[in-house]
Amino acid sequence: MDVNQAIAVIDSILAPKSLNHIQIEIVRGAIAGSSYQQIVDATKVDTLASQQTRATEVETIDSGKYKVSYVKTTAAQLWQLLTQRLDRKVTKDNLAAVLRWYVKQSAARGGMDSHESGEDLSRREIQQSRVNFGLDGDFYGRTEEIITLTNWCVVERCRLILLVGMGGMGKTTLAAEIAAQLSSKFDRIIWRSLVNTPQIRILCSDLLEALSPPAVVDLPDSLGGQIELLITILRQDRCLLIFDNVESILAGQVQCGQYLANYDGYDRLFRAIGGLPHQSCAILTSREKPHTIARLEIVNPQLVKSMNIGGMAPTAAYELVQSHGCPQLSEWMWQEVHAHYDGNPLALKIATIAAVEMTGGGEKMLELYPLMKAGKLQFQSIDDSLTRQFDRLSEIEQQLVYWLAIAREPITSIELRANLVIQPHAPGEIINALQSLARRCITIGSNSARDRLHQRKWSIQPVMIAYVTRRLIDRFVAELAPESSINSPIPDLQDRFFHLNHYPIIQPQPQDGILQTQRQFIFQPTIERLIATWSHPADLSQYLYQISTQWQGLDPLPTGYLGSNLVNLLTELSLK
Repeated sequence: MDVNQAIAVIDSILAPKSLNHIQIEIVRGAIAGSSYQQIVDATKVDTLASQQTRATEVETIDSGKYKVSYVKTTAAQLWQLLTQRLDRKVTKDNLAAVLRWYVKQSAARGGMDSHESGEDLSRREIQQSRVNFGLDGDFYGRTEEIITLTNWCVVERCRLILLVGMGGMGKTTLAAEIAAQLSSKFDRIIWRSLVNTPQIRILCSDLLEALSPPAVVDLPDSLGGQIELLITILRQDRCLLIFDNVESILAGQVQCGQYLANYDGYDRLFRAIGGLPHQSCAILTSREKPHTIARLEIVNPQLVKSMNIGGMAPTAAYELVQSHGCPQLSEWMWQEVHAHYDGNPLALKIATIAAVEMTGGGEKMLELYPLMKAGKLQFQSIDDSLTRQFDRLSEIEQQLVYWLAIAREPITSIELRANLVIQPHAPGEIINALQSLARRCITIGSNSARDRLHQRKWSIQPVMIAYVTRRLIDRFVAELAPESSINSPIPDLQDRFFHLNHYPIIQPQPQDGILQTQRQFIFQPTIERLIATWSHPADLSQYLYQISTQWQGLDPLPTGYLGSNLVNLLTELSLK
């Protein structure tokens, strides 16, 4: 229970009276666990109140602050008044616990007179979480997901459920919706976001403060003791715990699912919730699957489950974009727009709002459709989300994602490995990296029962292909930016042209139909950007020829794609 909730509950208990300035500060300090001296130090004197009580001012104020004796006396009077109203002893140390007991008892009786019930507080917290994340609008679609989650929570009584998906897929919205729909099935609903990476002890103390019975005044100091007490409470009461943004406590640039340094305590917490008997349920939302959940699904598949949250169905997604100003689209056009953004509700919402702002809305928005088809329509907010996800990938994962964008169609791990000519990896490393990308919800693997693991074909979503392609072109162009002097030898060719040597602008001997696509979406945009960057195309050709000559003069000739990339660029420039 936070301070504002505590003050509101006390005001309902004391009605028609309410807390004055100094009483509010005392309650604030009691909830925070502060001493009376700390309450004095943190409290400003109420000037109006002091003017109205000049006769006793010297007894209450000393050097611009309330005296500790005055604060203690005022607090004692408040505790005595609350004790009389509640018929339950109240002190500074047990105030929060008694207020939680009062909320729960009042909710069980059917209401708190002039205050919200515990269930209403939970609903308000859920609604506030939606507002905080910009998700306070109507809920669209996800009927199958709601049915499945309801069955897992209510019928199968699962202990631990993971909602995993790419950023923007609506995991938080879905968690909030299922919590609202099932609020009558649980005694308490607790929502905590991990976006600010709270230490595990702080989170456990917070949960125990919110859930523990009034009799528990001193919480355990050890993490093991805190988790044990939490499980005890989850056995006694049926609670729904929601942990949002779990990817925040997972490490980036390593294989998926590993915790940040000093955050392994979350492994203990999740293992306890998923593995020990109790009657509650925890729902986690994350862009990546923690390795704890992957193990628990194997060990205890009936009570620990995960759901991959993909794009919205076309019909529901259409309702969403129309609510934000999208005009009526033909069925075939909407199918292509929906596929381009992979049904990602946040991406569709951002694109629709931005398109309305760019065109003024209405039928003028249709003018943007050819740009989308050509891969030239991008929105910074979508790119920012994809950048955060891409930057978390390990080095080998980034290489594979680049190659999947270049390939532009599903390919096998064997084909991917053959393309990594500079840094070859063992087959097992490639498979592990692809599976790690799948747990990050970036790659999609074919799931035919006839396909062996090395025969499975892998791909990435269209919106990720478009983003990674733009990222790769940016790096090609940056590496070929004009030098101060284009006649001097270029040092460290392999470092200077890292991406041009690791990845082809046009893949050597591409499969039928891929050459034209690569020319349209990778090669031609790169040429256009380079010509725009250089003042004179002749200078660009001279620079490319200089690099090629210097590269061919190396002995031994390094492996890579730089030589063929330079030849293709020079050939294209000669035709212009």
